[in-house]
Amino acid sequence: MNALAGRVARSFARGMATYDGAALAQRRIAARLFAAYRRAAPGHRPTRVLEAGHGSGHLTRHLLGLRPARLWLNDLAAPELPGVAADYLPGDVAEVALPGAVELAASASMLQWVEDPARVMARLCGAVAPGGWLAISGFAPGHFPELRALGSRAAAPSYLTGAGMAALLPPGWQGHGAGEWRIVLHFPGALEVLRHLRATGVNGCAGQFRSPGALRDFMARYEARHGGARGVALTYVASWLVARKAA
Repeated sequence: MNALAGRVARSFARGMATYDGAALAQRRIAARLFAAYRRAAPGHRPTRVLEAGHGSGHLTRHLLGLRPARLWLNDLAAPELPGVAADYLPGDVAEVALPGAVELAASASMLQWVEDPARVMARLCGAVAPGGWLAISGFAPGHFPELRALGSRAAAPSYLTGAGMAALLPPGWQGHGAGEWRIVLHFPGALEVLRHLRATGVNGCAGQFRSPGALRDFMARYEARHGGARGVALTYVASWLVARKAA
């Protein structure tokens, strides 16, 4: 495991107990990604399915509805899902042995955390049998604009647009949809935004607060700039791609 993967694993391990309840946007993204895949492949009935970055199971729950004969679940930090019978593949998706000839490879809200997204895309695509599908989402360069507008320097290492993900597809693949989704969450105040980020294992303001005064100043500026009738906003910008491998 490289240094970046180790840091990501430790961060999400700390937030694992609170992640599922706090990951409101990630839950919506998983549902939208699965719906995009079903629209592109309405008659597809995969018997062999691989998910990378299963986390607390937001996308897994949709994949289980396909009733695959075999399901492989990979994650860097998350434990096995209670009650979910699968072949678990713990570890870095860039390094762990993946199954071959799957008919669907899927991943939601994971790609932005990997150091080399081209390598991960190649590995996932290589695991797919001819005629099979890929459904994947990450986060785009415009992610968390409210934090960036206030000078936050924290960011995941591999923000990509949907078109950027499509550009990483190997030869022999055809895109069947790509783009971005904006999901805006509202909170009572800036403190609740920071608590939300911490609960999902993300430190959106890493290294920014050197004193209690700096924290108070940040929260005041956040609420003044991004507050409204519904509270203060935090915008997730997710990128997604659905593609098919030539038969």
